[in-house]
Amino acid sequence: KPPPPSARGTPVLPPEGGRGARAMAQEWGEWLRRYAVENIGGFLGGSVSIVVGHPFDTVKVRQQAGHTAYASATECLRRTVQAEGPRALFKGMLSPLLANSAMSAVCFSTWQETQRLLHPDENEHAPLGTVFLSGAVAGVAQCSLATPVELVRTKLQVQHEGSLVYKGNIDCIRKVCQAEGLAGLYRGNVSMMLREAPAFGVYFSMYEATKRFLKPELRPGDKEPMWLEAAGGAVTGGVTWAVVMPIDVVSTRIQSLPEEQAKDPAQRSIRRIAEQVWQEGGVRAFYRGLPTAILRGVVLNALVFPVYETTVRGLS
Repeated sequence: KPPPPSARGTPVLPPEGGRGARAMAQEWGEWLRRYAVENIGGFLGGSVSIVVGHPFDTVKVRQQAGHTAYASATECLRRTVQAEGPRALFKGMLSPLLANSAMSAVCFSTWQETQRLLHPDENEHAPLGTVFLSGAVAGVAQCSLATPVELVRTKLQVQHEGSLVYKGNIDCIRKVCQAEGLAGLYRGNVSMMLREAPAFGVYFSMYEATKRFLKPELRPGDKEPMWLEAAGGAVTGGVTWAVVMPIDVVSTRIQSLPEEQAKDPAQRSIRRIAEQVWQEGGVRAFYRGLPTAILRGVVLNALVFPVYETTVRGLS
């Protein structure tokens, strides 16, 4: 009787199903590794953006909220520091510092995964329309975290030393929930999604468009110079805010409403708030805080994208 194939030195192949299971496990392992790497990159980029950008954001929010009249961003900065000290510029930073990193992780990884789903060929650049759509999906996805964080941060940023309503992040959450229930933390969620979808669509597509314009010879997978990533981030940081500023003003107004006023759905409707802003100054009123927002966007994203890209490259 001849020996079995394995004894003659010929390997015995596993059943077809076994190979398929191993291949599937490898694919899932690679997907999880890549997803984790993109989350870590987004997490670190988000942390940098909060630490560097929060003072800019405080000035922008105070200009938009309409609780105090400021002639300019410089006057807002000067009066805030004189009355409350430099620490006032970092009011409400704890909640976004803890959560914004997680939001950035969700946003960057969702953008990449959606883009791969819509454009599987990673050897060719995805069409910019696909990049925009992937970014819009990522923007909506991160609103589950972004809306409560933005609400708490906004409320803490607009209050002044002479009229403190909230002692801190926890006290703000407690009072909002007491007045409006858990749903109160998601006040302004519709306006947030109307902001975040186009914002992140523009954010990622403008980033890619800028890099392709400045370095058209680069192909997917090629190592990019850090200056290119910084330039792409700076351009998209400024353009994104210019595009979404009107809905950002409306969203800020809705989220900064006092609890008693916010209980009335008519008081917090997007249409009513938009009409109120229009009556205060027409089109210009919807662009309050724009110079501050653009400066913040340029500086922050010139750092965020190199941090993200370098982290992903290093861990990959």
